[in-house]
Amino acid sequence: MMRPMNRTALHANHTSLNAKMTDFAGWDMPLSYSGALDEYQVVRNAVGIFDVSHMGRFMVAGAGIPFLLRMTTNDVEALTPGQAQYSMVCNDDGGILDDIFVYRLADDRFLVCVNASNREKLWTWFKSHDDAGLLSNGTIQDQTTTMGQIAIQGPKSRALLEACTGNAFPVLPPRGCIEADILESRGVIARTGYTGEHGYELYLPASDLPRVWTTLIENGASVGLKPCGLSARDLLRLEAGFLLYGNDISEDTTPLEAGVEWVVGYSKPDFIGRDAILKQKEAGIPRRLIAFEMLQTSVPRHDYAISSGEEEIGIVTSGNFFPHKQQGVGMGYVKTPFAEVGTEISVAIRCRSVPAVVAKPPFHKKKK
Repeated sequence: MMRPMNRTALHANHTSLNAKMTDFAGWDMPLSYSGALDEYQVVRNAVGIFDVSHMGRFMVAGAGIPFLLRMTTNDVEALTPGQAQYSMVCNDDGGILDDIFVYRLADDRFLVCVNASNREKLWTWFKSHDDAGLLSNGTIQDQTTTMGQIAIQGPKSRALLEACTGNAFPVLPPRGCIEADILESRGVIARTGYTGEHGYELYLPASDLPRVWTTLIENGASVGLKPCGLSARDLLRLEAGFLLYGNDISEDTTPLEAGVEWVVGYSKPDFIGRDAILKQKEAGIPRRLIAFEMLQTSVPRHDYAISSGEEEIGIVTSGNFFPHKQQGVGMGYVKTPFAEVGTEISVAIRCRSVPAVVAKPPFHKKKK
């Protein structure tokens, strides 16, 4: 028997706005409202609002630092309260179980945001490696269903939140976070997102989410706000050069291959996957994730072959077409000698070999 799809606290809000819904990692989520391209333009030029409550949220308190140091690749001890960091959870072979965000809310309290598709896997992984009894002591809680998450993204995101809070909205640096009241709801406000634009994420009690969402929608008309779905989110993250788990990274890829060695805390005494990652670093990385631009009008898609001359050198992991540039862009893994920016490659698209060039993301310039 198939399990019924999960619904976020905003499901009724989405259906009332005639959102096109889809199954995403077992959640009934909005694919689009006014169309992916329109919503993409809204985020790039004004401000969009996303329901991202399908993401997993774990609250870690008490003796969480040693546990998180072991379970994640980055150094959470380097964070001060009010800071967030991008990180990975790896298996013993250095394969990526998930890419995550860790928010240090206080000296002894952290919020960990994980991908929806990996929430149950990570929870099981954490419990199976709980040698210090942290989970059984109740100092790590899965708050996915009790805490919701809204992303407000775009160059006018701050103007919207200031209008809603009477200019009382806190000033946060990139990847800053704070526990605060907003729109009569107590939660976490973070300067993070998945679009490459100036933006914020609000982690609030799920019971407050419909009211907060409605208030933001009503106040957003003056700055051009529109609700946005998963299709626009994928366009935005690809153009920003952000990784998508299950496409660009997986248990079969390491942080070194994915080009995110900067999230690996080599100075830490130990973390799961450290020995395997160091071994790969010393032996040489056989393949690397690249970004590329098509040199002819065409659309690269997941699993298309990448070649150099007659030699097949890799595979596309993500791709799409961006109308403002009239150009297809993508990401994919290639043999390391072909990963340098400026290297000419080709992508097999509908039985044609279409020229492309390795490029450096992001593919857009953020509006100030």
